[in-house]
Amino acid sequence: MADYKVLVSFSEDEMEGYVTIVPYNEDSRGFIETEQELIRELKKEGIVYGILEDKVKEAMDLYNSGKSVKNFLIAVGKPVEHGTNGKIELKVDLSMQPKIEGNKIDYKEIDKFKIVEKGELIAVKIKAKKGIRGITVTGLGKEPKEGETAILFPGKNVKTKEEEDKVYFYAEETGYVVYQKDRIAVFPVLNITGDVDFSVGNIHYNGDVKIMGDVLPDFLVEATGKIVIYGTAISCTIKSDSDVVIRGGVSGKDKGKVLAKGDVDIGYIERGFISANGDVYVKGGVLDSKIVCGGTFYGELKSVKVMESEIKASKGINVFVAGSPYNKKLVLITGVDVLKEKELEKFKEEFNSYIKEFGDLKRKYGEENLEKKNMSIFQSSLHTKRDVEKDFNRYYELKEIIGKKYGELKKLESSIYDINATIKIKNTIYPGVRIRIGEYELIVPKQMHNVIFYKDREAGEIKWGVDLK
Repeated sequence: MADYKVLVSFSEDEMEGYVTIVPYNEDSRGFIETEQELIRELKKEGIVYGILEDKVKEAMDLYNSGKSVKNFLIAVGKPVEHGTNGKIELKVDLSMQPKIEGNKIDYKEIDKFKIVEKGELIAVKIKAKKGIRGITVTGLGKEPKEGETAILFPGKNVKTKEEEDKVYFYAEETGYVVYQKDRIAVFPVLNITGDVDFSVGNIHYNGDVKIMGDVLPDFLVEATGKIVIYGTAISCTIKSDSDVVIRGGVSGKDKGKVLAKGDVDIGYIERGFISANGDVYVKGGVLDSKIVCGGTFYGELKSVKVMESEIKASKGINVFVAGSPYNKKLVLITGVDVLKEKELEKFKEEFNSYIKEFGDLKRKYGEENLEKKNMSIFQSSLHTKRDVEKDFNRYYELKEIIGKKYGELKKLESSIYDINATIKIKNTIYPGVRIRIGEYELIVPKQMHNVIFYKDREAGEIKWGVDLK
């Protein structure tokens, strides 16, 4: 039997054990022979786990040297490690904030639809981490709290890549992201189930757009793909790099615009503007509007009446009723390449800038001095030699450019009318309608029915005849 007594105590959670060693008799302390001897005594008293060997030796040495060993830390349990919750990290900012420029807030620009590219990382699911069981110095287990699992499933056009502790979500198509509850998806076609209003904001989309309701005044719908609107476009702007279909129509109030690089198919248009690189189809009517297209204008259904408007279609105009007996304000233009007209406008702007610069140099130095290269009289006082030489060289450079550009300009102007197009009236055209086919014009002299207008180059005028088709 040992000549000393081992007393133990514990922290409140029993994760730490303390020892006090006292002799049975102060006159005869005795010695602790080995560390294992002390460990056996500790276990007898209830400390069975986490005994620190270095602390055992230290306690033994203290006691054997006659020093006090009281409430000496001798054992530490294994702490419990609680699990961590799983979480979802979105890699796309799905928040909606109005655009702020200076002191102005644009509530139409709320950036509601977040576009991602094919292959883009859109979300990461971090898995829940399991807890690790703890053990007290008395040998009792302490159970951890398990982490809660974060739930996210891949929706349409989303694929996943799983690693040990994470799941990565990637877009399989270019489109907009929809994140609802436990699912994330990517939709190539932007589908608006109601109206385009302040709850939706202006739309800027890389793909096709489908709108089940109306587009309200002053909003913008802009897309690289096809735009289909089942309602009405009201005093708004519709812009597409492809086709535009508006099942209702365009109620412009002088502010409505439809701009398309493809075809436009609408129910009707009133006080609006349409520009299309392709064809334009109207199923209702055209009133007080302007339509410009690089293809053919089709308004052949019996319900179509074209009044108080201007229609310019490169490849032809086909309408059921043109004009009215009450208003002669209708212009029909065809046989003119509207795309080349736009090119010609830009060309003329550039050409005129050269002409202006050329004229400025002539006014500055005098045409005779420039032609005779009399630079010396300008190379003192107000002008440096370098500046004068530069201006004179630019004069001759511009002279050559203008000569070349003039030839290109005339060629482009003449090519605008190289289209053989006609105007076909399926039912009635009223007198006073102004017609232009290529470079020729005509004011319709009388009411006509089932007629086709064409240009006669030899006669240098527009003629008409009965449309037998």
